[in-house]
Amino acid sequence: MKKAILIINMLFLVTFFSKAQNNDDLIFKDGNQTIKIEFETKQPYLELNKNTKFIVSVENIELQKTSIIGRGIRILGSNNKTGFECSVLVDENGLENGKFKMRLIYYNKDELKTHIFIIPVK
Repeated sequence: MKKAILIINMLFLVTFFSKAQNNDDLIFKDGNQTIKIEFETKQPYLELNKNTKFIVSVENIELQKTSIIGRGIRILGSNNKTGFECSVLVDENGLENGKFKMRLIYYNKDELKTHIFIIPVK
């Protein structure tokens, strides 16, 4: 367990943060694996103090071995083997430099990987 936590922390330190944010930044590709975030509002941003539902869709990733981490995120359920529905309520305490960070942890073969989505908040 300690080893897994150490690995996760190390992965967070080496994750590349993108400064630009648009709809393409809500799609992450790693080889043949894809993670896509789609907000019910169809906007590329979240609204402060407003509950927003969203879908996380994955391709070539085992959903059972996928985790999502972020302040105020709730998993509402799985729609099938390729995605799950969540909601998030972003407050001022959950912002970092005016943006919200959402981490997805997944496996690529037997290697634990992570990606951080940096989402603007209005």
